Amino acid sequence: MRCNRILPAALTLLLLITVQGAAATGGDVGWYTIHCNVDGADVYFDGTYKGQINSGALSVGVYTTGTPYSTITVQKSGYYTAATSLPATPSAGETSDVYITLNPMASPTQSEYGSLYISTNPTGARVHINDIYQGLSPLTVSSLRAGSCRVEAEYNGYQNAETDVYVTAGTIQNVYLTLQSPGSISVTSSPTDAFVSLNGAIVGRTPYVITGLSTETVEISVTKNGYYNWKQSVNVYDGGQVSVHASLESIEQSQEILVTSDPAGAKIHLDGIYKGETMADQPFPIGSVTEGQHTLSLTLDGYPNYITNVNIVQGGTPVTVNAVMDESQPQQNTGSVKVTSTPAGAMIYLDNAYTGLITPATVTDVNPGEHTITLRLSDYQDAISKVTVTAGETEPLTIGLAAGSSQTSDTPSAIPTAITPGFGFMSAIAAFLAVCIIIPPGKRRED
Repeated sequence: MRCNRILPAALTLLLLITVQGAAATGGDVGWYTIHCNVDGADVYFDGTYKGQINSGALSVGVYTTGTPYSTITVQKSGYYTAATSLPATPSAGETSDVYITLNPMASPTQSEYGSLYISTNPTGARVHINDIYQGLSPLTVSSLRAGSCRVEAEYNGYQNAETDVYVTAGTIQNVYLTLQSPGSISVTSSPTDAFVSLNGAIVGRTPYVITGLSTETVEISVTKNGYYNWKQSVNVYDGGQVSVHASLESIEQSQEILVTSDPAGAKIHLDGIYKGETMADQPFPIGSVTEGQHTLSLTLDGYPNYITNVNIVQGGTPVTVNAVMDESQPQQNTGSVKVTSTPAGAMIYLDNAYTGLITPATVTDVNPGEHTITLRLSDYQDAISKVTVTAGETEPLTIGLAAGSSQTSDTPSAIPTAITPGFGFMSAIAAFLAVCIIIPPGKRRED
């Protein structure tokens, strides 16, 4: 009975110890990959055995939240023990490479073997003989069977270097390899943060350095929204860096006019061209307006016309126009004339007075009765038409303009009233006849 009570308690205690131990050493795992030139060499982290080198490498997992290791030791019988500091603990899922070279202890030279002393520029290159990793340069590789072999060196950021060597038995031969730095292009631009393309493929944003290039001619393109594309051919050389700078030219962008009116529903004309009607809940946008002075007019039946000048500046912000129409109630004792012309853009005169409007447009507040509408447009003959206006109604009027020389300019002016030729002569004749009728002829004198 007593044993039955002790056993569950012991199991519970053991479980707690296990969980606490896991919490202390657990967490995400990073990796060290140990590269060594001697298979079967033993690897130790701070004196703790981690395994043996196999096929030139050993992977060791470490917890990122555990106590970090500081020293690695690699040893094998017949070789001098090698030790070095470990790099910082790799992040979870990341791998840090560590390279260790074991040098053999002196032994009697065998007649069929020779050695190579391999050095490189830059130093610290990874050396392979016949595709088998040997260590970091400079190093001596012993016990090589006499004969031909291939020596290759590699270093991050450089092009690999290799050579064929004949190993002579009983000798140590020097092998020197120079690794060429690849060419690169440093690309900057104004403005910055522009896309950089190499031979048509986007590789980054300015400022940016393109690396790993061999001796060749490449095409660099720099692009950015709102600017003209920039392109240049660049000659690249091994070991050299070419700097290019792209000064991007801004594209002249048109501006926008945002139009509102009170009340809404007014017809909008910009430089005499109909654009639409104002809306109640949002501005009406007129896009692609070029730089310079423009005439904006709004018309609404029963309300006075609204005319204003708008100045568009390159690179400016959108221009907002809020047209407050006449707040009085629409007058029912006047009418309107909706005037269109072919071609459009003609100045509208009402009874010889310029209205400030150009076709197509609606002339409002016109008294009932017959009126004269005159249209003027450069390089066209003046066109005159009669229209009868009814109170509370809008009369449509369409006029065609005939091409021909015009005596007028684009500046509005009053149209002079025509005088009928010969009016003074006809008046004189009429007066003479009246006198003849009123004054009777004298009596004939008798003989």
